[in-house]
Amino acid sequence: MTPPVITGIIIFLNGEKFLAEAIESVRAQSFADWELILVDDGSHDGSAAIARAYADSDPARIRCLHHPGHANRGMSASRNLGLADARGELVAFLD
Repeated sequence: MTPPVITGIIIFLNGEKFLAEAIESVRAQSFADWELILVDDGSHDGSAAIARAYADSDPARIRCLHHPGHANRGMSASRNLGLADARGELVAFLD
């Protein structure tokens, strides 16, 4: 399996209200050679379940990560976690 050209990273903390819309905006792109990494920064709402559902529905392209112990580590640590798992030649953060 060849790596994708672009890795998109969405970090979220209690982003239930807008997470599905953000994910759908990536899926709607005309450029098809991408992967999406969703990084949960310790959410307590339904956003983690939304992220897992998308990852389960398209595991070849969408992955869901979280910090050990489902801890809240902050934006920088969450971006770094996503970067560590990224396989794309280019990386884009969707904030």
